[in-house]
Amino acid sequence: MKKKIVFFIISLVTTLSIGQYIVHADDDDHEYYEKYENHGEKEEHHKDYDGENDEKWDDEDEEYYEDDGYYEDEENDGLAEQGKWNLWTRSMVQNDGVLPFNDSKTVNFAIEGKTIKCYVIPKNGDVFVPVQKLTEALGGQVTYYKTSKIMDAKLKDEQLIFRVNTNVVYENLTKTPMTSKTFLFNKDVYVPASVLLNAYGYSVDWQEEKQQFICQSLNK
Repeated sequence: MKKKIVFFIISLVTTLSIGQYIVHADDDDHEYYEKYENHGEKEEHHKDYDGENDEKWDDEDEEYYEDDGYYEDEENDGLAEQGKWNLWTRSMVQNDGVLPFNDSKTVNFAIEGKTIKCYVIPKNGDVFVPVQKLTEALGGQVTYYKTSKIMDAKLKDEQLIFRVNTNVVYENLTKTPMTSKTFLFNKDVYVPASVLLNAYGYSVDWQEEKQQFICQSLNK
């Protein structure tokens, strides 16, 4: 199963790059894919994904996850009703811009009896949270591919594949839009809280009196 997922990632970043970027691949494509696949298996769960273990990838040509970094909604032509920061509609619905707070800060997330402390960033109508920090705190695993800036996050039966500076996520290998683009900050990939937590099966709400996020299971 691991090889199948890694092969999907490889096919994704190589196929979508054709036409916009010229990719200077290795002379032996088979050897290149095999090396990438082995890399994914060995580093499926690692703490410091920006460390020295990625040096052998620095000379590889960067490949791309999504053309221009955007998901285009042809049916709505960019026009949609407004949504909420804490609800991921899996469409191009734009958030209403009303956030629980406007300054970046460290706050607590109360999730299934756990208190997880994270640095969050309000931006563009969304509250952004760190993928690796939250996923690992909830018992999941992450893999970060430094050259292509792709993060593969897994929690139970849910898999989310993000690429930095895009507004697309592959949810269980299905291309799905987000309202905002991801970004890299403090050695973690930041995404809208609604995307990460709703996908993992949690609601997310702000508790003003305790200055914390309350996350409850959507499956109860």
